[in-house]
Amino acid sequence: MREYIKGVITPEEASNLSNTVGYLDFTDARLGGVLDIIKGFVDVRLWKPSYVRVEENRLGHPWHIDQGNTGHMTWCDYSASVLLSHPSKFDGGGFYFFGDEEPTYHYCDLLLYDSHPNNRHCVKRNSGGRKVLLMFFNSL
Repeated sequence: MREYIKGVITPEEASNLSNTVGYLDFTDARLGGVLDIIKGFVDVRLWKPSYVRVEENRLGHPWHIDQGNTGHMTWCDYSASVLLSHPSKFDGGGFYFFGDEEPTYHYCDLLLYDSHPNNRHCVKRNSGGRKVLLMFFNSL
């Protein structure tokens, strides 16, 4: 399962969320609309081990599945992300599903996918200020 949903937040909401790098609580009012959209596609738990955070990682992430290549997140059934930084604000940082020729820059858009091995992905190194809202869910 892989979904791309356009315009789940506004640029103003993205800017507001990008000011909070680190872990958030699912009760954060800024997440309400995005969570409602996600729950329209899949039944997920909004308590541990599920979690949400705003990440700024210039090193990117090598190829992996979100259950972890070494099985450190075997509980993770679904993942979601929203790019909070406009791509003009950083260099690099493209998101790729395995086999993609072109990077995805999902600014204000939602990527929602399950942890099946066919959703292996990576994020390339970046410079600038790439921030992304990341959510990892256990299902009901």
